[in-house]
Amino acid sequence: MGRFASALAFLFTLAVVLASAGCGQRFDDLGAAQKPSQSAFASDALIALKDAGSAHVVVDAKGGTFSGTTAEIGIRFEGDVSASALVGGLEATFPGGTIGARVLAGEHDAYVRFMGSWYQAESGIKDALKSAGAENGELLLELSTPAGVGKLFTQLFEGEITEGPDIDGAATWEFSGRLRASALADLVEEYGHVELTEHDRALFEKVAATSRLVVDVGQDDHLPRKVKLTLEPPKDLHFDSQELDSSDGAFTVTVELSGFGEDVSFSAPKNARPLDELFGQLFGVMG
Repeated sequence: MGRFASALAFLFTLAVVLASAGCGQRFDDLGAAQKPSQSAFASDALIALKDAGSAHVVVDAKGGTFSGTTAEIGIRFEGDVSASALVGGLEATFPGGTIGARVLAGEHDAYVRFMGSWYQAESGIKDALKSAGAENGELLLELSTPAGVGKLFTQLFEGEITEGPDIDGAATWEFSGRLRASALADLVEEYGHVELTEHDRALFEKVAATSRLVVDVGQDDHLPRKVKLTLEPPKDLHFDSQELDSSDGAFTVTVELSGFGEDVSFSAPKNARPLDELFGQLFGVMG
């Protein structure tokens, strides 16, 4: 179950991203709910995800511009996710059209249905995490524990916790804040293997100033219900580091979770073709 929570924490940016060890006493002598610390707020959410083991997840990402226009590019995933399986639909929207695919993934295999045909990849969730660990093992290890995620969440974001909206009938705590520019730049340097100049770091300050992170977590069950990260970077940012690109327009990613603790499984499609064939067809058309 830990892989499920860690993968979600890593995906949520970093959005998402939820934090450090237990929070101690929850109620005062009168029985009123006590506002958690920032690290406890996030760590309890991670622990609750581990205990739940699965969730219905909706990820909606929008942003950027296309060929100098104001048209947005969007990606949406909706489905059920657990430590060992993923079942859902993926949709990409771009100027002129929308394409969609059905996605099934187990620990060591994955399937994609596109335009009526099934394609198979001989690697899955566990293999993807292993590959990520090979490239950024230290970061993935930190994200695999409540204490590690809590430390990262507290370092990367600054903000405050207040009573949030009721979601699915549950009272929530809401974290509202923004990125810490220096911490973000440090992460990019350490794990992105990018050498930043002082000019680059100054631009990170401008990007972070436009950021906003909102996270809603159940007051009683500590389960994360919604995460939303927004960036509205100034236009025409020019980094010294060639590995960094500027994106015009706002970027928003929203993650909503519900239906916790349900079984997630699938039957492997028959007569699936190699996934490389699909990539060959797509790139052939585009090229």
